[in-house]
Order: sequence, then structure tokens, then C-alpha cells
Amino acid sequence: MLTPPQLQAICEVVAAGSFRTAARRLGYTPSAVSQQISTVERALGVPLFERSPRSVRPTAAGLQLALRAGRLLADLSATENEMRAYAAAQRGRLRLGSFWSAGFRLVPTVLTGFLRDRPEVDVRYEEGDPQVTVDAVLEGRLDLAVTFEYGVVPHSWPEGLEHTLVREEPLYLLLPSDHPLAGRPRIRLADLRDERWISYHEDTDAAHCLRHICAAGGFLPEVLFRTNDYNLPYELVRQGLGVAIAPELAVVDTPTSPDASGTRLVRLTGSTHTRRVYATRRTTDPNPFLPQAINLLHAAAAALPERDEGERPVVTG
Repeated sequence: MLTPPQLQAICEVVAAGSFRTAARRLGYTPSAVSQQISTVERALGVPLFERSPRSVRPTAAGLQLALRAGRLLADLSATENEMRAYAAAQRGRLRLGSFWSAGFRLVPTVLTGFLRDRPEVDVRYEEGDPQVTVDAVLEGRLDLAVTFEYGVVPHSWPEGLEHTLVREEPLYLLLPSDHPLAGRPRIRLADLRDERWISYHEDTDAAHCLRHICAAGGFLPEVLFRTNDYNLPYELVRQGLGVAIAPELAVVDTPTSPDASGTRLVRLTGSTHTRRVYATRRTTDPNPFLPQAINLLHAAAAALPERDEGERPVVTG
């Protein structure tokens, strides 16, 4: 198989018309260059140069090989430069997944940060709940997933994963603004036993979380409406069809006091009435863009507006 030094020697001899001049440009001796050319000729079974005492002249085969060699060497140089760009984290790919509310509130900061700072990086994003994105991370289809676990529904994560806490957020009870409990400064869980509930599908962590929270109040929730659409519960609550529990990231432009929107937020107290949001990656993933992506997630979480806790009613045990 031809080697890059041999291809370089052929190109230089064709360009210079002389072994001596080609050798000077390459930093070799004339005899070394001549030996390289002879080795190629023997291997290919075709003369590449017509030799005379004063010069060398390329044959048709020599000209054709020099033409192809130039292209090959240019491709090889481009490949080396490309790999150096990957090594310097100037080029590459980041595949990111996230559940809906983090995708809406946190992920845009990551995407715009990479487009601004690293435009040569191929950034891909797809939405999915943790049970989907965690498997994708383990299988190498994603580099990073924004995941969560509720305080009352802790996860047993698979091995081979590293979780960085991005945000610990409170949970809120969502009430119609004209609900009898909406004006109280403090609500007990037991006060909610007769409510109609709006929840997510049975097999979701959010549905398990609701059951745990209500069980702490001594009852099981009567769930009349189930959906995995994060927006629908707010509209159902606004229409007075029931109450719901939602984490803070999923609360978008929902006021904390009754107004024309028809809803009110009531914060749940208790150390386990939270949802922890993580950046999840494989422990062995060498992707150099992961630290920046995680830092951008932290920045996005820190930039979220804080809610005024001063006069908000709370739900207690």
C-alpha cells in the first residue's frame, strides 16, 4: 500500500523535475527520494519517471499518480485538521434530550449558547420523559438527558450513569380562583380529600407522586381527568373542573393570586414535596461538550424568575 511519504515524494519530483530539488524541499537525500520512487515502481509494476543524466521526466502513469496523490494528500491534511478541531472541542456533536417543561424553560439556553459560542458543533435535541431518555443515554443515542425524580418517588437509576443536580423545585397545588380554599393562608392536605383531581397517566412518576402526597393526608385522590399534555390541567382547573399538582418548571405564566386567569397557585410544604431536576450522562462518555452543556443548564435554572413567597398560602400535612 502506498504511504504518504511516497506520495509526497512523487508529487515533489513531478513538480521539481529533479530528485535533488525534490529532496531538498522534503528534507531528504536525493538517494532516499530515488529509492522511494523505485520502491513504488516495483510495487506497482509500472515506470513513473523517465530518467536521464540531467533530469527526470514523469511518464503518463507518473503524471496520473501525482494527480491522485495530490488529492489524497489534501484530503489527508484536511482530515488531520478536522481531527485536531475535534480534539480542541471546536467541532463535534452533542445529542441532548429533555422532558417537556425543562425543554421549554432550560434547554433553549443550551441550544442558543452552543450556536453562539460553538457554531461548528452539531447540536441535536429531542423531547422525552426520563424513562425514554435515560435508555437513550445508556445506549449511546443521547449524550445528555435532563431528567427528574420526585421527592416522594425516588428512582433506582441504572449503573453507568452520572447525575448532576440542576434544580430542586417546589410543587404547587393549582386551584380555581373561586375555590373556597383559594383565599386561605394555610391549607391542610386533609382539606383536599373531597376534591376532583386532574393528573397524568397512571404509569407516570407525577401520578405516583400525587397518590403519595394524598396518602399522607389520609385519602386517595379521585382522579377524573388524566392527560400527559402539560397545558391541559391548567385549562381544566381554570374551568373549575378540578384541582391539580404541578412542579414549578411546569408552571408557565400562572399567577399566584386570583385574577382573570381563573387559577391560583398554592405551594406545598415539606422536604419531600419537591422535584429534583438532573443532567444525566454516561460516566464513560468522553464528549468534550458535556461540561459546557451542564453549565448552561445551571445558568438557565439560576436565571429563572423567583416567585414571591411572601403572602402565598401553603399546603401542610
